[in-house]
Amino acid sequence: AFAARHRVTRLLVPPSICERMAETAVPSGIHAIFTGGGPVFPDVLQRLKEKSPEARITAVYGSTEAEPVAHVEVSEICEDDWRAMRDGQGLLAGQPVPQVRLRLVADEIVVTGGHVNKGYMDPTRDATTKLSLGGEIWHRTGDAGRLDDRGRLWLLGRLDGAAGGLHPFCVEAAARFWPGVGRAALLGIDGDPVLALEGDAAHRAGWERSAAEIGISRVVVLARIPLDRRHRSKVDYAALRAALARN
Repeated sequence: AFAARHRVTRLLVPPSICERMAETAVPSGIHAIFTGGGPVFPDVLQRLKEKSPEARITAVYGSTEAEPVAHVEVSEICEDDWRAMRDGQGLLAGQPVPQVRLRLVADEIVVTGGHVNKGYMDPTRDATTKLSLGGEIWHRTGDAGRLDDRGRLWLLGRLDGAAGGLHPFCVEAAARFWPGVGRAALLGIDGDPVLALEGDAAHRAGWERSAAEIGISRVVVLARIPLDRRHRSKVDYAALRAALARN
């Protein structure tokens, strides 16, 4: 209603709003949607495109310190890319933007460029988030990633979120395609990967079989997986860990 009343034609919204539009409808008159601020999962992009096939949909990757880093339009994603995301190879973020230089250091995405923050007002924060390479200051994103043979960036999730050799986004993106799954979250407990799922628990047996195939022996079904308060688009892993401790 707001978009129609104000004749909005372009949206810049978090993934949570995209999920809502994918479940309901995209406001009429919208010809471009930009989304970021959290992982943009392939099932959401596919459903959103079905709702609004004429709209240009772009997923943007970046951080407060470096925005943007990369972006990809849904129209650029080919069937092999969709299959790779469904099969647990990460989230396609697209080509890094020309204004940024990007490297992978021990699997972590680090960036530098004119628009990349080189230091904080509190310099004590720089020790863990900045890196000196070749006489330049690079920003450490804390995200794990990989580059494909076309130079495109794929996101694997938070570097410290890996569990049992598995990366969060790889597992979570794949699990969201399992029947009945609404949301998924991977975390490590005592060194072992645990998969939390939100959705129709009638499918639990199938979920457990699928999880076992990728090396996860424990599946926990929750009524709601906790999300961040800011955008409701990122899993609140600290709150999830507390919930699993009570489960």
